[in-house]
Amino acid sequence: MLKFLSILLAAAVLAAPAYALRKKAPVLEDNKAYVLYLQGCPICQNALEYINERYLTRPDVVRVDLETEEGRSLLKQCAKKFGFKSVVAPVVCIGDKHFMGWSTKAARDFDQYLVELHG
Repeated sequence: MLKFLSILLAAAVLAAPAYALRKKAPVLEDNKAYVLYLQGCPICQNALEYINERYLTRPDVVRVDLETEEGRSLLKQCAKKFGFKSVVAPVVCIGDKHFMGWSTKAARDFDQYLVELHG
């Protein structure tokens, strides 16, 4: 019995660091703008340059790499919320609005949606 308890305790100790490192899954918040991008995507880089030039210090503008666990989780939530099944990067989710890709119109929309979000 003592040997069993020792093995059980050892397993718990070894498992504890892995459990402690797990982050709680992020939640898509309506009062934030999420920019979900891919590393190496030139269109995503254009979007990030525009957004970083104007909104770098704003805590309500969240940039997340789609290749991370956090990015995949937020993308799933955004897809469920807005009902889309295919994706074009970057994906932008702001309150009750979203769009994909980046263009001059997307930049204007991003600015306008942020105003509406906190207006």
